[in-house]
Amino acid sequence: MLLEERFSESSVSLYLAAVLVSTWYGGLRPGLLSIGIAIGVNLVLFDHPELSLAVGVYGFERLILYSALALLVCGLTAKIRRSQEELRTLNAELEEKVKKRTAALNESNRQLEAFCYTLAHDLRAPLRAIQGFAEILIADHGPELDADARKDTERIRNSAERMGRLILDLLAYTDVSRSDFRRQPVDLDAVCRYVLRIFSDQIDQKDAEVSVELDHQYVLADRIGVERVLMHLTENALKFTKAGRRPHICISSEKIAGKIRVSVQDNGIGIDPKYRERIFGVFERLSPTGNSNSTGIGLAIVKRSVEKMGGTVGVESKAGEGSRFWFELSEAPVQKEPIKAPEMAVHERV
Repeated sequence: MLLEERFSESSVSLYLAAVLVSTWYGGLRPGLLSIGIAIGVNLVLFDHPELSLAVGVYGFERLILYSALALLVCGLTAKIRRSQEELRTLNAELEEKVKKRTAALNESNRQLEAFCYTLAHDLRAPLRAIQGFAEILIADHGPELDADARKDTERIRNSAERMGRLILDLLAYTDVSRSDFRRQPVDLDAVCRYVLRIFSDQIDQKDAEVSVELDHQYVLADRIGVERVLMHLTENALKFTKAGRRPHICISSEKIAGKIRVSVQDNGIGIDPKYRERIFGVFERLSPTGNSNSTGIGLAIVKRSVEKMGGTVGVESKAGEGSRFWFELSEAPVQKEPIKAPEMAVHERV
């Protein structure tokens, strides 16, 4: 009413219609916005009546044109709003389906892991029996067996032993998948000293030269996980040596792109390039001929352990010249008093 004089030459009906349509489709805030816009437009049109929609001056043509345009805009706006609402509803339904299917998949994985774990334990009993009876047959009746029979019996014993090691490695891989890894500062120097103490006998037997060069000492990871990774990599370095060459192994660390890269480098048999992308898979070996003591699961355990600690793994190698396996983890703050680990931090299944 205060602005009645200024609205005298404008179309009040169009103004009311715009407010009504905007409020009907959009709600209170769009309606209030329409009121503000209409007030502003009318104030401008007071000084420029040639732009107004005054019916008494310009007739109904301009009123109809602008009314149709306003209704079209309102209709499109309402359609967009309905589409957005439908999209939000569909997204909510999709998220709910994803949550349900993820929960079902996790439950299925847990059941499968439990089944494999139980099956592996059950398989070990008959394997121990086969291996034990083969040992008894060789020990007690070896002289009575001919060369072929004794050789076949030894094959039975060795196959049962290898199958037992394979089951143990599968159980270890299952444990890695099931375990919860804690992220805490880990002292690499303490871990390396522990791992080298574990392999001290093999190092002496191989007359291997082992060096530790840690430019960065602390990583943010799980201590048992880091020990498991370094044990597998060190074991492979001692296992796949080149005949006639003294083994040399170097464990080092360096900072690359904000991460701490821990490397285990050797001068062993190396890896053929065609196997480089496959060696971190389950049952994959480092060489086509393989090794009687290798089950092809160790590097799969390494990869899985590092990934669960939030890191990455890789390898650089040339056939016949050695390999350099590495894994990267986040750097941890320097500890004034390093966290001491128990003497036996890695629990291997027997």
